[in-house]
Amino acid sequence: VTSQRSSFKVVGLEKDDFPKLPDVPKSITKLDAKLLADCVEKISFAMSSEESRFVLNGALLKLHPDGVTMVATDGHRLALAERKHQLPELKQDVSVLVPRKALLSVRKLADEPEEGATIELSQDDAHVFFALGSRLLTARLLTGQFPNYESVLPKKNGKVAELNREALEAVVQRVSLLADDRLHGIRLALGKNRLEVSASSPEYGEAKEVVEARYGHEGVEIGFNAEYLLELLGAAGAATSIHMQVKDTQSAAEFQPSGNDQAEYTYLLMPLRL
Repeated sequence: VTSQRSSFKVVGLEKDDFPKLPDVPKSITKLDAKLLADCVEKISFAMSSEESRFVLNGALLKLHPDGVTMVATDGHRLALAERKHQLPELKQDVSVLVPRKALLSVRKLADEPEEGATIELSQDDAHVFFALGSRLLTARLLTGQFPNYESVLPKKNGKVAELNREALEAVVQRVSLLADDRLHGIRLALGKNRLEVSASSPEYGEAKEVVEARYGHEGVEIGFNAEYLLELLGAAGAATSIHMQVKDTQSAAEFQPSGNDQAEYTYLLMPLRL
């Protein structure tokens, strides 16, 4: 009986060929870890995943001495988080474009520590650094010009409806089952103290449900992608109610969660033509 021993050859790289990690510059400021994780959670759904839209494959993080702003958009929806947070050591306003994967990793990193933990942030010309205790996350900054989000925030959306967030989410989930497979479109029709949500499909038929609303303006109808609307409502999950502000059928609608200090978040959703 003869036996043969298999031999394996491990192919690797020389240690000198491994990419050199950039030197970590001096810390710019310290952020509350939970606050940063919460901002990422509230806006991450609006980050683009299309490789062709490179500058939108992440979010804009803006730091100023008295607050933190984070913005994400994929061109169809926009999510804005604005949190008051004193950063006395910050000498000037800072704006960085952080990639999607890096932000999601930062969220996981920041979700674990106990209350009061902080993340030290620093940057050089090409990288941003997030340090939490003995752990360090380094990411290459996105390059390009982020859209001027302030210019697209509605100025004249005077028709405001207050809706129960959970009730609206449940109705949209049920009605959207009959939305067409291509656009996933649903129609929202506002009337006095009511919102009718409807969808139709040539194959499956039509669905309609009514949600109570605090609304006293003239009626208006507007169409949305149901999946986008559900992601928006899901991101505002801690809110008890949500304010929907609309102008007309063709203009972006603005959504602001309320209750549990949720007023610091604003969402825009572009309409569909149905």
